[in-house]
Amino acid sequence: MSCQTLAPESLSHYDLAIIISTYQSQLLLSRHKKSVNWELQGGPIQEGETFLTAAKRILVEESGAVTYNLQPLCDFVIDDEKKLEGICFMANIYDLGQLGDCEMKERKAFEELPEGRLMYPELTSLLIEKKREFEDQ
Repeated sequence: MSCQTLAPESLSHYDLAIIISTYQSQLLLSRHKKSVNWELQGGPIQEGETFLTAAKRILVEESGAVTYNLQPLCDFVIDDEKKLEGICFMANIYDLGQLGDCEMKERKAFEELPEGRLMYPELTSLLIEKKREFEDQ
């Protein structure tokens, strides 16, 4: 699998929205009900949704975010068996409620990425590095 990042909102089509969430200065990851691995909040953009509407829906469902701010970080392209194009957002979450009705079992705040326990390690590492570069500007 290969992944690359591009300037935000530069693609003409989006399949996915992924959110890098921070809660109380820690990275907030979610865990799927059928997995032992952790992942960023993310998923497909549904028909009729804008990428922003999808990102808000996904963030609330998969993290339980109640109050937050959200801003685009970058676009990305995943070239695997199928090419997928997406947009990555950064979210600062101020208040958490219950997880939405979704496939996520739980969420947890981490100081660092849990090595060996990530669902999509290559993409996650690439997007986290992009966030660090943005914060260093």
